[in-house]
Amino acid sequence: MGMRFLCLLPLLFAVVLPAQQSATPPGGAPVPWETISIHITDPAHADNGLEHNVANGLSQHAMTMDFFIAAAYTFTIFPTKDLIEGLPDWAKDTKYDVEARVAPEDAAAYKKLTSLSIPDTAKAFATRQYTGEMLMDQALLEDRFHLKVHTELRERSVFLLTVAKGGLKMKTAADPAHGSANFDRGHMSGKGIPVSFIGNILSMPAGGLVVDQSGDVGQYDFELHYAPQNMDTTAVGASNDPDFFTAIQEQLGLKLTRGKAQVPVVVIDHIEKPSDN
Repeated sequence: MGMRFLCLLPLLFAVVLPAQQSATPPGGAPVPWETISIHITDPAHADNGLEHNVANGLSQHAMTMDFFIAAAYTFTIFPTKDLIEGLPDWAKDTKYDVEARVAPEDAAAYKKLTSLSIPDTAKAFATRQYTGEMLMDQALLEDRFHLKVHTELRERSVFLLTVAKGGLKMKTAADPAHGSANFDRGHMSGKGIPVSFIGNILSMPAGGLVVDQSGDVGQYDFELHYAPQNMDTTAVGASNDPDFFTAIQEQLGLKLTRGKAQVPVVVIDHIEKPSDN
């Protein structure tokens, strides 16, 4: 998400930041949910959260409200609690299973809006435009949790993304119109990815929000290999790759440094426990 680092004195008043929504959301207009089922997760099966889209809806298991809200309102691919403020304790701790489906006649439209390309997703995130999928998530939260929110600037500890000494080492995208991204333990790759969105991707292994300060607007193909954190370096098959922060400088020509930034944060105005199914 292309955000500038601002060295500001503490705010004396709230700055409300609505998303810059276009007439037609990226991916297409949202379609209505036909059915929504929400249950508190069985404690015996609450250890691992799981989310996946099905042909005509979504299925989420053992997810907390911060995950739901981040997916619906923040422009990050790895939701972070730092971008949400004002959740009551029950919403922070309770895990839910959610099953939502659209009508059969809306299945094709739903598939389209949940299959937004990476270049289009990156553009939507950079311009803070809610995608059709995000708007559907918002509708679910507003309907069943009576959620009301607004967005304000807040100072947060972040990683600042800049071009490393010596310049970028990634290849210019061979096909900027189409993009892809792959993630694995100790490896990630991408094609047709803007630097601002690379920062979004790097947020998970970095362990915190990444703010793009590179000033670069190009799209790139890249491969990144690094030693996963918490790996026993003496174990058989241990990685010989550099640590993550060294790897991005050596292989991508990018640098992450710790700092502070004013970033848009979702502030909870009202939320209730979900209504009956």
